[in-house]
Amino acid sequence: MNPLTKRRLSDISFVIDKDLNVKDGNRAFLRLIHRTDFNINLSYILEEPDVKNFKYFLSNFTDGFPRRNFLANIKPYENYISCIFTIIKTGKLFNVVIEELSYSRQLLDKALMESRELTALMQNFDSYYFLYDGKKYTLKNTKDLNTIFDGQKEPFKDYLKNTFKLNLYNDDTLTQLDAMFENIENFVANKYYTLLQLNKNILTIHTLKTSTRNNTLIVASINLNKENEPVMNTYSESRDGLTGLYNKKAITELAIKKINEEKAPCSLVILDTDKFKECNDSYGHLFGDRVLVTIANCINDAIKGRGIAGRIGGDEFLILLDVTDEDDIRNITRNIRTGIQWNITNVEPDSFVTCSMGIARFPENAPNYERLFELADKSLYIAKYRGRNCYILYKPEIHDKILIENKQVDDCITTGKFFMDCVNSEIEILEKFCHCKESDKNAIYEILNLLIGYLQISKVTIYDKDFNLLYLAGIDEVDSRGEYLKTAKDYFKLFNEFGFLHLDNTNVLNSINGERYAFYRATNISSTIEIRLKNKNDEDLLICYDLYKPARTFKRDKITFALLVARKLSEIL
Repeated sequence: MNPLTKRRLSDISFVIDKDLNVKDGNRAFLRLIHRTDFNINLSYILEEPDVKNFKYFLSNFTDGFPRRNFLANIKPYENYISCIFTIIKTGKLFNVVIEELSYSRQLLDKALMESRELTALMQNFDSYYFLYDGKKYTLKNTKDLNTIFDGQKEPFKDYLKNTFKLNLYNDDTLTQLDAMFENIENFVANKYYTLLQLNKNILTIHTLKTSTRNNTLIVASINLNKENEPVMNTYSESRDGLTGLYNKKAITELAIKKINEEKAPCSLVILDTDKFKECNDSYGHLFGDRVLVTIANCINDAIKGRGIAGRIGGDEFLILLDVTDEDDIRNITRNIRTGIQWNITNVEPDSFVTCSMGIARFPENAPNYERLFELADKSLYIAKYRGRNCYILYKPEIHDKILIENKQVDDCITTGKFFMDCVNSEIEILEKFCHCKESDKNAIYEILNLLIGYLQISKVTIYDKDFNLLYLAGIDEVDSRGEYLKTAKDYFKLFNEFGFLHLDNTNVLNSINGERYAFYRATNISSTIEIRLKNKNDEDLLICYDLYKPARTFKRDKITFALLVARKLSEIL
């Protein structure tokens, strides 16, 4: 049983007659009994034995003792609280002051929550409000706090639509409604949602989060009869309808103001969703929308008042952090990255949805917003090149060299030199197959070594149907995969329908397949392409192209060529 904690509260007072009819009182008394007026009999909050005893006590109140005490248990919302009433008789009425309350820890917590609930409502008070406690929704009115609806999300959503006559033909209303429930159930609050009613009025819902040591609650006030036409308003002008974050125009203007005008130190983060197109193609656009909402929630949870965020493209986000300390930035971006990976794979375990981020700091890295955005964007490019699912905090001594090298590569692409070099390398490798036979191991190793140089990888390993090593070429002679292959269960589960696995960054498996993730981590394999195919005798082969740390993205044309060479190898092995 919870220990009792005593509190002295001398500001709760009321006036009653001998029949316990309340005649007057203060606001603290109304809050205690959850009422908005004094038209009540005290028997409403007393246990039946206490009602009889209290009436007898008052009827025998002697003038010789004008001040007396009475102990009773009151029951607001059926929670019993022991009270000491100090009574002073004045004519035919009795002035009562609650001198002490004995709360259990549970009741203290509930009373504190209710007090904070009311405090939150005072910021935006209107006719109705609703609560979400993590399990159900409760709709109340603000006149007497009576419960109008109590139930689960979908019934409540229908009740809200019908009771407040929402215009379900308005796309923005539906989008805002879906975003609201998504945010509420992820305990994302302090947002405004504007919904169009059939009578062309605007209904505004403002959400706030309040909590005690043991509970968290969303309190949402419903504001009716605001001026309305289905025109742009403050919220819809600045917010993205799907995620609830700032839209591109708003976040850009806020960033320019903070950096160019206010000159406030800050960090700019550009976040891009990895392989979002593949996500949409594999799981559908509805799942894609859920991914974007989840990303927005993860961003909000990570920045927690230390910045703002907006959606600036289909799957791209801009985050403006108030912090510039490297450790703070890394903690925030790490939480965003891991939060996205874990939350999305919890919904769809087979999905490989991750994010990449580029970060630049003001004024350390650039004198204005335009240059800062450019550096963050280039850092994002480096993060993508390094295998995705990572963040790059721009440092000129490290990343300027990479940017120069990338510029040189871009120049090679523009002039055609890059393509000619690639074509020449590919032709050289393919020509080696013309006279290569299974028995000519030296020729096969020559092909593998040329392939390692062209793909810029660390190692190639080839295994037979029983996972015995056939060939190993690369920077070391260690067969790091063979033993694991023979003991792993369902090794090919992660392979796609075309018989291969492509991972630019094996860290994505951290939330999908812990055992496989541990294997790659232990063997230092950061990027891999693994291909399962048949040899000329119709027996299984496994060909693996591995890159050691740091991770790097395989270019699409090189993936295609790697698959082609694997097919050519299977024809001679």
